[in-house]
Amino acid sequence: MAPTPPSPSRSSWLGRWRRLWAARRDPARIGDASVLQSALMGVRMSAVARASVDRLLRDRGPAVLRLALDDEALLRLPPGTFGRALVDFCHANAIMRATVSDEIDDAELAEVSATVRYIVIHDMLHVLLDCDTSIPEELRITAFILEQRYFGASWLWLGVLRLLGPLVRPLQARRIVANIRHGRSLARRSRMLLGEPLEDFLAEDLGALRGRLGLGTPPIATPT
Repeated sequence: MAPTPPSPSRSSWLGRWRRLWAARRDPARIGDASVLQSALMGVRMSAVARASVDRLLRDRGPAVLRLALDDEALLRLPPGTFGRALVDFCHANAIMRATVSDEIDDAELAEVSATVRYIVIHDMLHVLLDCDTSIPEELRITAFILEQRYFGASWLWLGVLRLLGPLVRPLQARRIVANIRHGRSLARRSRMLLGEPLEDFLAEDLGALRGRLGLGTPPIATPT
């Protein structure tokens, strides 16, 4: 009997690097590249994050890791809905949403399910947390996911973020601190968004959805 070939995720470092390089050369495979890069870097998600996504995977199948949305359908949604806000955000910022191709099979994705789910819903988090693509507001998302314990040793990285975050843009330090605090505050009262079927909520009113998910708070105050 021929030996079973090793899982691609457990192949040699050189083999994994070559797969990553091939994915990065194709703009349509941005999601593949993110997944392969995370695996190569040894990104570790927390047990609670993995359990949350694995429940979603068991209930709904591999489509939750291969999230592919129809922009034309989203544009037909009324203004003020989650899906319309998502596609408008991506178009305004020239963002190609991350999707995962068939070049990575279901079994390999399942091994890193929580990482994959985070990659494919990241732009949804921008909309739900009312964040633009600036450094201070990207750090609001970072504070949110660390406070919700998406990653292993999130508590340690949260301490690093609080200490070093303001140094990333010293002239925006007050805004960065405010965004980190706001992200943590939202995370404490919000559902674990990583395990929520966010793609089911696209036709909902964005304000009402934020309230239902525990994100219904006034906009962050802009420091003077």
